[in-house]
Amino acid sequence: MIRPLFTIQPLARLLSFSRNATSALVMLLVVGHLSAGEPGKVETVATGLRFPEGTVFVGNTLYFVDYGSSDVLRLVDGAVQKVWHQDGCGANGLAQAGRSLLVACYDSGTIAEIALDGRLIDTIRSDVRGLPFLHPNDLAADQKGGVYFTASGSDTAPGKVYYRGADRRVREVASNIHYANGLVVSLDGKRLYLAESAAGRLLSYAIAPDAGLSDPKEFVKLDDVLANAGPQAFTPDGVRMDRYGNVFVALYRGGGFAVFSSAGKLIRTVELPASHHSNLAISPDGKSVLVTAVDDTPIGERRGAILKVPNSIP
Repeated sequence: MIRPLFTIQPLARLLSFSRNATSALVMLLVVGHLSAGEPGKVETVATGLRFPEGTVFVGNTLYFVDYGSSDVLRLVDGAVQKVWHQDGCGANGLAQAGRSLLVACYDSGTIAEIALDGRLIDTIRSDVRGLPFLHPNDLAADQKGGVYFTASGSDTAPGKVYYRGADRRVREVASNIHYANGLVVSLDGKRLYLAESAAGRLLSYAIAPDAGLSDPKEFVKLDDVLANAGPQAFTPDGVRMDRYGNVFVALYRGGGFAVFSSAGKLIRTVELPASHHSNLAISPDGKSVLVTAVDDTPIGERRGAILKVPNSIP
């Protein structure tokens, strides 16, 4: 998620985000680059949220957070259930770690470990050197029992990536990132894809046997690839990968989400309602994509929902 960036200012203000969702959608439809879903195929599965984020499936159950209320929630039989709440956390991202969940607390600078029933197990406050995290943002599990997570940074401090191994030790594995955001590990465990939001691009890192990161490369620059969509800029946020290795990227600014092949080739863009789309999750059967959606209001508040669309990627 793109939250209050660089300590005090919303990224929306720094990047001059449009607060008129209708105008943005009209522009996208006129230029015809972003392909809207089939009529009637966009389903709203959760409402009454403030700023949903951190969508992740645990089995067939969708868990997510609401940054605006600092809650961890889940969707059960069409109803939203509160799982966990902590004042001051600023719940922003989720990842499953064994039988528990790790919660990125953007505001308090911590990672909370909770049971699936909401019981607090542990609070991680620093890395192995005793250094704190600056705005933990999103998380991604690997196949070795470890979890990578980003700390977005500030206007004076770089964004970073950390790794919490199966031994529960947390170490820094990458730095010098302009607002580190969503991330995902490739299916073969050899590369990590990361949204560098303030630079409008995705990076790709080689993953070493010890889970360290090296060889950073630009995977895709969104403004270059999506240039035909008009003069607006595009901001990557949450990142997910399907069973074929395709990379799905939520567009906090840009009107929905984009899908790229593992080689960085644009496969499809999907236009959705709302001003911002911070994260997404692919259903376990691969048939649907669940996307967070947030609208700005004239009085400065935000209204959020979770949308469900068919996954058209074969």
